[in-house]
Amino acid sequence: MATAATPLALVAGRLLQGAFGGVVEAAAAFAGSTGSAAKRGSSLGKSFSATAAGALAGPIAGGLFVNSGGLPQLMLVIAGAAVALAISCAVGLHEPDDPGTDDGAPGKDRTRSSVMRVPGVVPLALAAAGAYFGVYGLIPVFAEHVRAIVPEPGSAGLRVGVLHSVMWGASLIGSFWWGKHNDRAQRPVRAFALAAAGCAASIAALALPLEPVALIPFRLVQGFCFAALAQSLFLHFGNHARAESRSAFVSTANSYLLVGQSAGPLLAGPAVGTLPVAGAVLLMAAVCGAGAILALGPARAEHDRPETPEETVPLPTATEPARSGVSVAPFTGWRIADHQLGAVATRYATPWERSTDTFLRWQRTGVLVRDQQPALYAYEQVGPHGTLRGVLGAVHLDSALLPHEDIIPERAGGIADLMHDCGMNLDPLLLGYSGGGRTSSWLARTTRTAPLAEVLANDGQLHRLWRIADPGAQEEIAEELASRAAFIADGHHRHAAARQLRREYYAAGDGPGPWDCIPGLLVDTGHSPLRLGPVHRVLPCADPHTALQAASTRFRVQALRGDLRAWLPALKESARHTPAYVVVTQSQAFLLTSPGPHHPHATDVPPALRRLHLSILHDLLIDKLWRIPDLPGQVLYETSAASAVRRVQQRGGLAVLLTPLTYEDLRNAAAAGVRLPGKSTSFGPKPHPGLIFRSIGEP
Repeated sequence: MATAATPLALVAGRLLQGAFGGVVEAAAAFAGSTGSAAKRGSSLGKSFSATAAGALAGPIAGGLFVNSGGLPQLMLVIAGAAVALAISCAVGLHEPDDPGTDDGAPGKDRTRSSVMRVPGVVPLALAAAGAYFGVYGLIPVFAEHVRAIVPEPGSAGLRVGVLHSVMWGASLIGSFWWGKHNDRAQRPVRAFALAAAGCAASIAALALPLEPVALIPFRLVQGFCFAALAQSLFLHFGNHARAESRSAFVSTANSYLLVGQSAGPLLAGPAVGTLPVAGAVLLMAAVCGAGAILALGPARAEHDRPETPEETVPLPTATEPARSGVSVAPFTGWRIADHQLGAVATRYATPWERSTDTFLRWQRTGVLVRDQQPALYAYEQVGPHGTLRGVLGAVHLDSALLPHEDIIPERAGGIADLMHDCGMNLDPLLLGYSGGGRTSSWLARTTRTAPLAEVLANDGQLHRLWRIADPGAQEEIAEELASRAAFIADGHHRHAAARQLRREYYAAGDGPGPWDCIPGLLVDTGHSPLRLGPVHRVLPCADPHTALQAASTRFRVQALRGDLRAWLPALKESARHTPAYVVVTQSQAFLLTSPGPHHPHATDVPPALRRLHLSILHDLLIDKLWRIPDLPGQVLYETSAASAVRRVQQRGGLAVLLTPLTYEDLRNAAAAGVRLPGKSTSFGPKPHPGLIFRSIGEP
């Protein structure tokens, strides 16, 4: 454009600039791909803050260059700076590898997930276009509005520039805040809706007959809210994309914004010509407000994550040598029929959740279809709750499965009865092992093909299932796993129940059969690391006043302000120095710390467990001070802090929120040869319980 001699050449240059644009979405995709998913919002916030800084500083620097050298020289300087930055980015930035692929494995290209599977994609596309239509359509309208209210026409341009700079300055600061907010709340669509509403309200306020100085607060609000729009939309789309598809998803989301960004200024001119200037401002506010309203539906559908980032810690790869291995075999699976996936699997429905005859009824009515041949299955899930990939098969109960926590016998007995009555196993065990061999290669090869079943659940997790029917693949996988022990990450009670059920079959005179095995998802923790979270306690029968009085005799009790977003960081910080718990009643929350060095211990608590926060909770608080028996109905378990708090607020009782155990805790318990108390840990993400089922009555 610096060398353009005609308007046509200038237009061609602008078209070329637009065709090779996409810097914002590329930067957003890169920012969202590096680092942990828990900090993706902050990464996007920093990226957009840098964009706002450029938008703020660019016009100022451009004005200085124009005054000193002219427009063509300015364009050449900008072009040179862009080339230098491109080279430095190409050399200095390194895209993260996809941990789930095996470049050496042959096969078809991995199937791409459709952006239409992103929750709320259609209303969000319209909402994005509407919000940006209002914001960018305001730019030419706002200039006319300022000229109309400024008595000195010669100073109107300066004041317009200052007010634009105020907005971009607020956007620079707001980008950081919204990024951290999205990490904490994990509700980017709600953030988008709130920000669009804030933009609409602040734009509407600009129509008031005020002096330019009085418009500054509204421009600050508009800039602060504007900072959330693109990054929240990109975060939502990126959270529902596989790593290799994230750039495409973010680019698609950006295209929705570009529709509004282009149409707004284009239609603003006719609006100013046919409406009073204040009316045109209100029109832009109305369109932006319509975008906020359109986003409300998807925002309501957003679900809280099972855990906040502060509540989970990465679990290191299992490296203990196997004493013996895991015996895994193909099985003939029952799957939810394709036409029923949307109605059943999206909400994690299972045949055992309502009545024991549901499995048979689903078989009769065609909700379930039976595979023709036994197979192993490859399973993968991606989304805002994490990524998981493994091989699913029938695991023999005599395999080397290493438990790490005790069970509650009554709970295991109830599960055994349920499996017997339903005639089927429940959801698969989650088993971790140290692999890196042929099983991982076969998984990478299989997941590059079209899946057998695919469903986007209501919580935003995308689940896929493939059959591994190749006898050679089955043999290699079984041979490798036969030399690897696996730890039970999730499913201790299901494992104990399956062993109890097998004893019942054998006692009845039945020999070896399908009851010798249980479905298990074997995950190579080197390729797909599991995460360790807490299991919170809910005591529905506890009297809050009496419980807090008793706790104050041994603990320091401190009232907490705010809500869960403030309580969990306070709990995490205190737990670094002392056993700490947050006790939640229907109306308040309290931080319990410092039980003292001489609190009593039950004689049956192993020394390796006595310092664990969970052991102190049960031994001192629940057992000694509150005298609540650890029985079903008396102590309930929730992996989600939000669910535990919501349950107490609705039904009464107490919730006790915990921090997760650490790897050091697990290692100390293992070294002492003891198991952790029941329901001590929550490994995840957990496999979908309702994509594939195994009948106990058939292999």
